[in-house]
Amino acid sequence: GPAARRAMEAAVGPFLQADPPVPVAVPAALPAVPVPAAGPRRPPAAASAARRNGITWRVSVGGHRIALRTTEDAAGGLVEIAVTLSKEGAAFRSLMDALAQAVSLGLARGVPLADYVEAYAYTRFGPAGTVEGDPDIPRATSFLDWIFRRLALDYLGRRDLPQPSEEDCAPDALGSAARQVLPLLPLELPPGRPAPRRVARRRPARGLRAAGG
Repeated sequence: GPAARRAMEAAVGPFLQADPPVPVAVPAALPAVPVPAAGPRRPPAAASAARRNGITWRVSVGGHRIALRTTEDAAGGLVEIAVTLSKEGAAFRSLMDALAQAVSLGLARGVPLADYVEAYAYTRFGPAGTVEGDPDIPRATSFLDWIFRRLALDYLGRRDLPQPSEEDCAPDALGSAARQVLPLLPLELPPGRPAPRRVARRRPARGLRAAGG
């Protein structure tokens, strides 16, 4: 009503003739600090030491599929291997994976690839036989035989390694370790020498008292 209007005019009237408020001083902007231009970012040492370049082979040895992957450094040298099996047991796959990791660690620490080739080429254990998918290695006595002869071809240029015969790849063929005339279990005695006899040991009787005791 009129009373409310007069009360509003009385409250607002003093501000209508007042001067506008003084603006608050804004601090001047700080001078821009020049930021040095960032140079080219260097990759970590591990990343620059080994490129993700290499060779991937997928073959079958004796009907069992295997994949071999290699990693090379900038100069094309071998620095790492990885082995993948398809239908082998979990324990066998774990052993092959552990062996590949051990070889990779040795290569990273300067162990020559030729030493591994001499140690593992022509090792004998199943599966063995015809190699499908590798025209340079028609037969192998084991997975390890194919792997390290393949690495010798690709990274050492070794074409002097002979191919094993079909007899070497037979299930009853002897591996290179067995050719070293190591003793087998059970031990075989030389011909004409009788087997030692087992002598039963007598135990003293218990509970017997001396006569007259």
